[in-house]
Amino acid sequence: MEQEVERRGIGDPHKHTVERFLKGWQITIAARGEHSPTTLSAYRGHLARAYPHIGHILLERLSTADLDAFYGHLLQRGGVARKANPDGSRDPRPLSPRSVLLVHRVLHTALEQARRWRLVGTNPAADAKAPTPRRIAPRAFTADEVGRLLEAPGDRETYTILSTLLVTGIRRSELLALAMDAIDLDAGKLTVKRTVLDVAHTAVLRETVKSGAAGRTLSVPQQLVALLREQKARTLERALKWGVGYRREPMFLFAQADGEPLHPMTTTARLRRVLRRAGVTGRPPTHAWRHTAATLLIDGGANVKTVQTRLGHATAAFTLATYVHPVDDRDFRRRRAIGDPPLNKWAAKARRRHGSRERAKITEARSSALIANKPAIAGVSSIIEKSSTTK
Repeated sequence: MEQEVERRGIGDPHKHTVERFLKGWQITIAARGEHSPTTLSAYRGHLARAYPHIGHILLERLSTADLDAFYGHLLQRGGVARKANPDGSRDPRPLSPRSVLLVHRVLHTALEQARRWRLVGTNPAADAKAPTPRRIAPRAFTADEVGRLLEAPGDRETYTILSTLLVTGIRRSELLALAMDAIDLDAGKLTVKRTVLDVAHTAVLRETVKSGAAGRTLSVPQQLVALLREQKARTLERALKWGVGYRREPMFLFAQADGEPLHPMTTTARLRRVLRRAGVTGRPPTHAWRHTAATLLIDGGANVKTVQTRLGHATAAFTLATYVHPVDDRDFRRRRAIGDPPLNKWAAKARRRHGSRERAKITEARSSALIANKPAIAGVSSIIEKSSTTK
């Protein structure tokens, strides 16, 4: 085998270690300018996990078994606890299968380039066994949870952030990039045209959106317009007090004291504190608002194309796969009547059909159990249903 490799001109004359090769590969792809700063930052983070474990191995000696053992270590102790110990250290914890899969994908891409450069004969990651993450359906907030969350912000700006996320369903990056030139409060519209991303622990403004479909103009109801007017006034007052050094191009709606955009991770921590005060667990602090907005649209009868456009998804198929499930309480109820009748009307029909008050009570109890798990918000459904998307 070694003679065959040598005959074909394959080999690494510089005897790169895995770490040295991976760092050089990152420099090469950054110089080509084909990847966004966010992607490059993610690559650095994923590959940094590999250096302590396989970084010392010669590239040409790296085997599939080495990678399988590395993935097993990550699944057991590859992460760190969010809470620090009194001495500042953090205990190891298992890394999620999805995170390990991301590490594998980056390694596979890098090692495939090594094969193309003829530094190695085969890509050892090609046969490595990466974990298969279990697909977890998005979990929206329940009506009770949203009620508690909207009472928990502690300040008007945070309340406005939560309301904006709930009514519009925009992403965290899109929320933080909202600027004065992107909102038309007289017309009741806001335009998503920028993003603020976390790149190497720094908030970076991008004058582009995630994809072509992510650029969109959303109509918003007057209840949210009133909150955005208050926020605009607060921002302008803050800029006036700060003076000349305040960032005004663009002037962000939600900003730091000096006008710079809010940091994505700081915003997530801020919303996590709201969840903690409200006693809500098991939900992502920012993306759960997007899930809730999507659920409200679907529960309100919006078609999949409308939901796709409003959320800025690239395809309706993604929206369908993510938020519309073949068997759930919406499907169960809508098999019986068009228009999603109220629970009391359904119970009345049951009484007539069964001819027995006791059996009707059973039917009503079962339907109540279904609807009790429905993530819907009294009063907010009508707000979102009135909102529409324009291009």
